Amino acid sequence: MKEINKRVLLGMSGGVDSSVVAILLQKQGFEVVGITLEFYQNIHLGYVKELKNIADSLGIEHSFVSLIKEFSETVISYFTEGYLTGNTPFPCAYCNPKMKWKALLGQSVEHKCTYVATGHYVQKAVHEGRNYIKKGIDEDKDQSFFLWGLEEKAIEKTLFPLGSLTKTKVREIAKENGYKSLSKKKDSLGVCFLNGKDYRDFLSINIKEEKAIPVGNFIDIEGNVLGKHKGYPYYTIGQRKGLNFNKPTFVLEVDCFKNEVVLGEYSHLFKNILYLKGACFINIEEAENCNNLIVKVRYRKQENSCKIKFTGEKKAVVYLNKPLAAVAPGQAAVFYSGDKVLGGGFIDKTE
Repeated sequence: MKEINKRVLLGMSGGVDSSVVAILLQKQGFEVVGITLEFYQNIHLGYVKELKNIADSLGIEHSFVSLIKEFSETVISYFTEGYLTGNTPFPCAYCNPKMKWKALLGQSVEHKCTYVATGHYVQKAVHEGRNYIKKGIDEDKDQSFFLWGLEEKAIEKTLFPLGSLTKTKVREIAKENGYKSLSKKKDSLGVCFLNGKDYRDFLSINIKEEKAIPVGNFIDIEGNVLGKHKGYPYYTIGQRKGLNFNKPTFVLEVDCFKNEVVLGEYSHLFKNILYLKGACFINIEEAENCNNLIVKVRYRKQENSCKIKFTGEKKAVVYLNKPLAAVAPGQAAVFYSGDKVLGGGFIDKTE
């Protein structure tokens, strides 16, 4: 066995990214231990065999860890309860610190690994002795938006070998190392446990009968009834599709207490102030004093300059320099200084 400080636990999905991470780490002299975290019930014999074949070809030990019950109680519950409270949940940002890294770091102790590694397209930065997530160089694949919730100790113990590579280069590395079929494998997209389905279909199956939502009213901003909706959890702020009105109409607000969905014009969607809860920042003082602070509330859009003021335990107020449209409670707000992620939080309410 190689010396213990060169032993790393790799989260393996069976895709090209985690497989190339294993190749790169081995070339750097690491002893790689593969692990697959089973979060929801989609593990079939073909997938198990595929992962075993990849691990065997790489010459690494590999195991599965079933966390289906924990995932259901933590992430699935957060997801369904989010919609039931009129929010738009962001399960990936919730899962990463609460489930994925918690499990990886715990398993790294059991497997006597000093580090963990993943196939995320992000880099790490060290600034004044503090560890930060940094954007990956591939702008189209950068995943820093999803990792703002990681605490500094988790960042310090994690290796991200793909952050300095493009997706094209990763596929080339796979092909060059004898994984031609893997190099052509499509990326998985969207929320993992939805399996490509609309969240509404998932809710209709997973909301317990005693919490079933009846039809309710569409209303305008003055409270006038415009028609009937199917139940407030099936609508999100900014939504236009499926409303079936004769003029452009958008969801402005979702009221879970009255089972009402407020509709209006696009101009009504703009907000100037965000209130955050569950905020996680590496250095609060740095964020408050940052002169080039940028906030993103969507993965690929809506960057905006802003100022932030922390108001209590994991709470903050964000003042936008320009108003943003379709900002929903439950969404994540992620803060950057250049390519460096300073932190983030979940939007509690807006003005």
